[in-house]
Amino acid sequence: MNLTKDELSFIFNSLPHAVLFESSDHTVMYVNQPFCTMFGIDAPADVLIGTNCKDNAVQSADYFLEPSLFLSRIESIYANGVEVLNEEIQFSSGQTLLRDYKPMTIDGHINGHLWLYKQPGADVNILSTANSQKHFYEDLLNNIPADIAIFDPSHRYLFVNKIAISKKETRDWIIGKDDFEYCKHFNRPTDAANSRRVYFDKAIASKSTVEFEEINLDSFGNKVYNLRRFSPVLGLSGNVEYVIGYGINISSIRESELRLQQYYNELKSMFNNIDQLVITLDMTGTVNFVNSQWLKLTGLEKEMLGENSIFRLIESGVEQFKKTLFTVFSGFTVKPLKENQVVITDKNGQLRNLRYYMARFNQVEERGQVVAIFFTDITDQLRAEKDLLDTAIRERSLSDMKTNFMSMVSHELRTPLSVILSSAEILEMIYSKLPAKEVEKGATYLTRIIGQVDKMTQLMNDFLFISKIESGKITPQLELINLHGLLQEITEESYSPWNDGRMLEVVFKGKSNAVKFDKTMLRHIMTNLLNNAFKYSANSSEAPKVRISFTPKWWFITVVDSGIGIESDDIIKLGEPFIRGSNVGEIEGTGLGLMTIKYFADHHRGVLRVRSKKNKGTIVTIRFPYDLNKTGKQ
Repeated sequence: MNLTKDELSFIFNSLPHAVLFESSDHTVMYVNQPFCTMFGIDAPADVLIGTNCKDNAVQSADYFLEPSLFLSRIESIYANGVEVLNEEIQFSSGQTLLRDYKPMTIDGHINGHLWLYKQPGADVNILSTANSQKHFYEDLLNNIPADIAIFDPSHRYLFVNKIAISKKETRDWIIGKDDFEYCKHFNRPTDAANSRRVYFDKAIASKSTVEFEEINLDSFGNKVYNLRRFSPVLGLSGNVEYVIGYGINISSIRESELRLQQYYNELKSMFNNIDQLVITLDMTGTVNFVNSQWLKLTGLEKEMLGENSIFRLIESGVEQFKKTLFTVFSGFTVKPLKENQVVITDKNGQLRNLRYYMARFNQVEERGQVVAIFFTDITDQLRAEKDLLDTAIRERSLSDMKTNFMSMVSHELRTPLSVILSSAEILEMIYSKLPAKEVEKGATYLTRIIGQVDKMTQLMNDFLFISKIESGKITPQLELINLHGLLQEITEESYSPWNDGRMLEVVFKGKSNAVKFDKTMLRHIMTNLLNNAFKYSANSSEAPKVRISFTPKWWFITVVDSGIGIESDDIIKLGEPFIRGSNVGEIEGTGLGLMTIKYFADHHRGVLRVRSKKNKGTIVTIRFPYDLNKTGKQ
């Protein structure tokens, strides 16, 4: 495991000797401050880190007594790759230093070079039986954030650092003993000792590093995951001289993996419980995930979908699908489009319409980019839309048939009604020449005939009008209208007085303005409102009232009567064809008047409001804007 810069600085700078460590490509990895002091470098040790050690030697060769010999000796040491102890080197100034060199090897390959320079007279045999510099390596190993132990070939401890065993007494006690003696001394299970011995023997036999994972329990009973290695160190004879045991706590990594797996399981569960079909494709076109909805519809598992097989499943829309997939893999965002649809065959052999959306993300594994495709089965939706369209077409056809029928009947009835009316008028002329007694008797019947013909004619006109409304053939013809003049005309025609003698009361409020309206429609609105007000208040002595009000933004028509009123349940139905109040009794009417009023008001952006109390009267108000291109809140 690599040490941090601060950790190495602390270790190396606490040593009395100059230490330099270079990588296999001769890059300075670590150097301590005593090295700079010893070689007269007036700069922090960090300045040398990252520089090339061979280049540095060339630049500093002139400081030594024999520069060429100094450089050739360094190359010789590199080439031989063997340990050097207490080699004497001389500066041109006459100063003498001793140099140690240690090649750092893993599996027989040199992956670094350790240099140590010291003043003469010091105990310098590093890692020798004299152990004069044993404390250097112990300090170094004790400050590495991993548990490290050195064993003899029989798996007995020669050294163990503080990370492996924190108590010094225990560290001193275990030297020369093995894991089984440790377990026996501390009354612990031997499972881990047995497992370690198997891997240790494998490393000895193969003379190569063996790696394994071990699970232990801490003092709180929590699982601790350790990654361990046994690395044999071979002597000149090729035999294993000792074994370095290395262990690092990877609990946080395992916990992260468990959290990641849990997250993956939750994500997978979510994908399996949504209504959409979800698959993922890598850049080769291979499907590496399908959710349960996909399986439910197609019956095909991931293993049944080989490379590019998804394209073979598509009955139609495959070219657009490939184009969209390529675009997403290229890193472009594709908005969900209605035309992104494919047709596939389900497990029952039925064609299914699927709308899809794609999203790209980076996969941790070696396959790189992955695209997730979300399919929505819209087969039933399209079928419902088609059924709805067919129903609408049928209803439109029936409506057209009804409209045409009403128009035909109305037109056809006009002729016999005209004949009846003209015949009645001729009879009336004939009866007028008879004796007075006979005239009076015949006039009663003729009046009835003419009255009923007028009602039939009006009903036919209403039918024709409704057919025009339903066919959309009525278009407002807007013009500026003086409401005072129009209301005066209507009043003089029918309400001055009404046939029962009551006079219409007319009130204007606010600053009068000419309004833009279809004159025929406005006359129809006012006439129908006033007719209803008089007709449904026939038993009242109080005459209906019409009020025209003007405000800065709106103008209003309000008609008030004191008649029979409208039931509250009936108010919500007003405006529907042939619907009349439940309390109208014998009062004649078709239920079409208010429908046409509402229709004409809507065409002029009007808002209709009805307030009524049974046997108290009714107030009908319609609000219109001056500018028919704008609407506002009520």
